[in-house]
Amino acid sequence: MYISTIASEKGYSEEEQTQFLVRLERACIDNPDLPPTFVANCLMSLSESKLDESFPFAPRNTGIQA
Repeated sequence: MYISTIASEKGYSEEEQTQFLVRLERACIDNPDLPPTFVANCLMSLSESKLDESFPFAPRNTGIQA
């Protein structure tokens, strides 16, 4: 299963994987028009952002040129 593979690669415990699958099931029931992989990727990205695993935004340009 795609989701279990992703969750295990991210280092989630079995309990965390089970909780994720429950949230995924609820989200898929609430949003039947969306593909399950899209919903799963959204949930994964939300969980990563809550864990502060993302990098802060760093602009390429230090100033605005007029």
